[in-house]
Amino acid sequence: MGISFDETPDLETIEENLGAPDAAIRRVAVMGLREVEEADAVPLVVRALSDADPGVRKEAAEVMDEFEGAEVIQALVDALHDSDEMVRESAAATLAENKDKAAGPILMEGARSDDTFVKASSLRALRQLRLTESQPLALECIGHPDPSVRREAIGILAYLKSEEVLPALISSARRDIDDNVRRVAIGSLIFSRDDQATATLISGLKDENWQVREEAAFVLGKLAPAAALEPLIDGMNDEYWQVRVKAAAALGQIKDPKAVNVLGQALSYNISNLRKEAAASLGEIGSPEGRPFLRVALDDVDPDVRKIAQWAIDRIESNS
Repeated sequence: MGISFDETPDLETIEENLGAPDAAIRRVAVMGLREVEEADAVPLVVRALSDADPGVRKEAAEVMDEFEGAEVIQALVDALHDSDEMVRESAAATLAENKDKAAGPILMEGARSDDTFVKASSLRALRQLRLTESQPLALECIGHPDPSVRREAIGILAYLKSEEVLPALISSARRDIDDNVRRVAIGSLIFSRDDQATATLISGLKDENWQVREEAAFVLGKLAPAAALEPLIDGMNDEYWQVRVKAAAALGQIKDPKAVNVLGQALSYNISNLRKEAAASLGEIGSPEGRPFLRVALDDVDPDVRKIAQWAIDRIESNS
């Protein structure tokens, strides 16, 4: 017996099919659990997560995003130890979508595991819950030897937005040996206008990794500190255009006319995204000195650049 997607599944039929010898039938049965909202379905999906077939277990891990409760969370944390990588990844992804604060104790226990994957996945799920009690654990994990654990621990601290953890975040942003950890740490500073945080972001514009530099320029654009003006102007000469795009956008948020010349020059670069951002920033700054550059951009080959240039000119003239 199988389950058709054209009929509404019932628990009795699903339970029967979960015992079928054919793994394909068992997998379809698990998929049918998405249509069942009854609490009685929880034991069935938990049972499916222990199926002999990894495809069934993977499906169960994905279906679990429709259910909640301690039993579900514990089953997913247990599945982080599964022998099949795809099952482990699916369980981690489902946990990361969970927003049930009651799951906190189970996830914190998982975050204390000696297994690096379990530890990192549990921390990732804890981030969504924004539990203040997870802060000490995250601070402890920020020094873990595995970069994936450090990265997820920083994510928790960033979500909590606590000024008292700034020293730890700043240290990671400046000193961590892993590029991705430094990038995440730089991004985590977006909630703070502390002078040391600003200085760290500015130093990030000189990081050896271009993605860290790009993130630093992006965050500086959100915070728009006056102290970042000259460093961002220098950032317009970065060898990676992605960094220059974020630097151009940030200069538009700072709105200092000193940036007009470097933004005007960017309108001749061969990357259209950079030309669009430069034109938009000239409009944000609103200085009449930007008009000559923008008038040339009215003949740009990219219609979006022409449109933004006209908007910027209109904005400047309306403010004159």
